[in-house]
Amino acid sequence: MDKEKIFHEMMETVYEYSRKINAYESIPRKYGTEDELYMVEAHTINLIGDKVQTNISELAELTNKTKGALSQMVDRLIKKGMVIKSKNPLDNREVIIQLTEKGKVVYDFHKKLDKLEYRRLLKDLPEFTAEDFLKYTQISTVLLNGVKL
Repeated sequence: MDKEKIFHEMMETVYEYSRKINAYESIPRKYGTEDELYMVEAHTINLIGDKVQTNISELAELTNKTKGALSQMVDRLIKKGMVIKSKNPLDNREVIIQLTEKGKVVYDFHKKLDKLEYRRLLKDLPEFTAEDFLKYTQISTVLLNGVKL
């Protein structure tokens, strides 16, 4: 087997997978409330929920997006009643972002949905071992670290 040819095929598969994910992400969905959210909004809610409280700078760093882009995203989520901004009581210059009760419903719903979906996908991959998944993760991490934004 030609290593370079196989690597090229693997990269083409990664690009095709990326295109499918982008298409999937462009469809708004409901996550336990009547509000329709794009996946990027649901994932932003997940990041905020995982942190309990955060700020724009931290979110920008986690998502490789600009502070301006994240500010716009947070403002949309505020309008939808999913998050709130408030002054940090320990540092009045910092604005912290937290989930509202409605945001927590979306957070919990999305976490459960991911768990179910990941289990479903895993059932379609019985021929692969935990070591195979670990190797894929290692390769993906090396590739991601090599991508310059």
